[in-house]
Amino acid sequence: MYEQTQTVYADVLFLINFCVDLLCLFIAGRLCGHGARPRRTVAAAAIGGGYSFVPLLLPELPDAAAFAMHVAAGALICAAAFGIKAGIKKTALVFAAFAATEALVGGLVNGVFGLAYGEGAGGRQSPAAFAAILAFSALAAALYGLAARRSRKTRCCTLKFRACGETVRARLLVDSGNLVTEPFSALPVIVLSHTALPYPLSDPLGGAFPAQIRLIPYKTANGAGCLYGFRPEKAEIAAPGLKNKEVEAFIGIDTETAEYSGYDGILPAELL
Repeated sequence: MYEQTQTVYADVLFLINFCVDLLCLFIAGRLCGHGARPRRTVAAAAIGGGYSFVPLLLPELPDAAAFAMHVAAGALICAAAFGIKAGIKKTALVFAAFAATEALVGGLVNGVFGLAYGEGAGGRQSPAAFAAILAFSALAAALYGLAARRSRKTRCCTLKFRACGETVRARLLVDSGNLVTEPFSALPVIVLSHTALPYPLSDPLGGAFPAQIRLIPYKTANGAGCLYGFRPEKAEIAAPGLKNKEVEAFIGIDTETAEYSGYDGILPAELL
């Protein structure tokens, strides 16, 4: 009797799982409107690529334990890519989208290699076949990103401003519902999380705050309150498909919210 064995090439297994996880994280973030920073996404995909070896090292693990391990690994990958500060509901939603996308895309990749070579994605494939599947994945991601960008009602942009000798960059959601204005100048207010600002700009109540503070009242469906704001020396926004634009606005510091669905703040739509 001969025992059937399968040869697994570690480099191929890691690279394929890394690429699949990177694509799935991108799709999940787009589906849930959850922004992710490129470095965090790449690091999370690398965790997924490394995890692909774990089931091979524990072949006798019971099915229930293996399933729990896969769920925990998926949750860790999503947390590494998107964080957990968006709330339980948002975090669970993006995890579900990632798990569903992973099952579809991972199954497709294994199916293609299985039909072509009689092996799973960990076997040895020709460089041409591997390049083709990577090109297909990149094309699918690009097409999906283009379609998602056109279909999304909420756009995003990048803010760069200078204040008190500090140059700050932030990623913002464009929100038509942000109608907050500074009461004396009537200028629109860009709301930023305190986590996006360097110290001491992140601490408007501290004695070391270097700019002139303004109290900016606001009102939402959840209630009313005040933001601590300041006027930057210069502010510029850049949005996909648009030229960089210098704007006149106040920066309102949100001292309670850590992030806005993966972004650093919200931009009034009128500033685009």
